[in-house]
Amino acid sequence: MKSVVKIIALFALTALIFSCKKSSSSTSGYYFKGNFNGSPKTFNTTVLATKSNMGNGTYSLTIVGATTMEESGLVLWSDHDNFTAGTTYPLSALDGQTYNSLSYVSPLGSSAPSSLWNTTYDYGNAPESFSCTITEATSTYVKGTFSGVLYMATDSAVVSKTVDGGEFYAKFY
Repeated sequence: MKSVVKIIALFALTALIFSCKKSSSSTSGYYFKGNFNGSPKTFNTTVLATKSNMGNGTYSLTIVGATTMEESGLVLWSDHDNFTAGTTYPLSALDGQTYNSLSYVSPLGSSAPSSLWNTTYDYGNAPESFSCTITEATSTYVKGTFSGVLYMATDSAVVSKTVDGGEFYAKFY
């Protein structure tokens, strides 16, 4: 269920991205890219980041990259507003209360379980893996690296994709 909520949040953010007049396009130099099962993917039609104070000392950083056909994004959690250079985020967050995650949706806008992928697997035991390191952070942008294993959101079989060599450079929105 946790991954479904994260994916819904990612969809909502995407709707916001594409409904806004101001966007970060591929000509801006912003990017979100990685190797998905060995195949390079670049999501640079729209790339942005947003930080939120969720209250009660909980903060989130969401970084999304999209094309017209698919999207991928990161959600990072912290009990401090410490999304700064040199910080690495593992899978477990907020003392095990939630998870940092990488998500992938293809085709864009689909809610079919076979189209939704996340680093957490809710239907049984699977070797979950995720890491994200922020390499640069200013008041206007954030850069970093990421990797992990994505799982299709189905309970019929464990289907996974390995993501490595992930990099992002996103404008704060």
